[in-house]
Amino acid sequence: MLFPKRLASPFFPILSIFLLCIISSQSWSQTLEPSPDKTIEQKPGPMNGLPPEKTPTSPNQAELREKFKNQIGGFGFGRSEKYYSLQIARMLDSQWAIGLNGYTNTYVNRFDNDAAYSYFLPPHDFYGRLRNNQEKYWGGAFFVQRFIADSPFFVSLWLGREHYQKNQTALYWESAGNTYRFEKDSYSSGPRNYAGFGVGFRFQTTSGLFFGWEGVWSWYAPYRNSFSVSDLYYSDRTASIGDLLYRRYAYQNAERLPGSSFGLNLFVGWAF
Repeated sequence: MLFPKRLASPFFPILSIFLLCIISSQSWSQTLEPSPDKTIEQKPGPMNGLPPEKTPTSPNQAELREKFKNQIGGFGFGRSEKYYSLQIARMLDSQWAIGLNGYTNTYVNRFDNDAAYSYFLPPHDFYGRLRNNQEKYWGGAFFVQRFIADSPFFVSLWLGREHYQKNQTALYWESAGNTYRFEKDSYSSGPRNYAGFGVGFRFQTTSGLFFGWEGVWSWYAPYRNSFSVSDLYYSDRTASIGDLLYRRYAYQNAERLPGSSFGLNLFVGWAF
């Protein structure tokens, strides 16, 4: 027996087409969205308005002085002039420092000679001098330093005490009478109290090493002098007490130390 054919309902084809459109739209949107792992990070720059990246910088002089508060330094050299110094300082903060300085300076001059001819004063003759002398300074001071902002430059105030001593042997000769005079003199002064003002430069490295210089102007308070002539010989006669007093008086007036002076202090050291 044959059954008649029924017509298919249009609901199922429409539903199939609608589901196919939804699935295809989801897969297309997934292909357009970037993967979170592959997101490109934008770098700061003037084009995108982001602030520039901060690059690490080395510490400045003020920060290094804060880090290395204790300082031990000095300087020394020696040939005809021998100079040695020792300096200890402590940073109170990045700009203020206090410390102590000790120094000694010795100058030796051997075979210092000169000659002169007397034309206007009789007798017209040649006169000469041959001298060996040694000068020595030694002393110490307390100082306060003030650095200028973050720079390595500073100004300082000094309060110190200094000693001075000079010894010499001299031979004076005259060619006309074939005469000579030999004498041995010494001169000392001190202690000389002084106040000073300094301007300097100190550069601190990141390893702890530092170096620099300082020029100091000093003004001395009144001090005592001491003169002596220990030996006096004449070739043509015996020296008397009057000769000895006269030579001491002449030496006293020839040796005058100034009331102020300038000195340059060099230093290299280690801070910690």
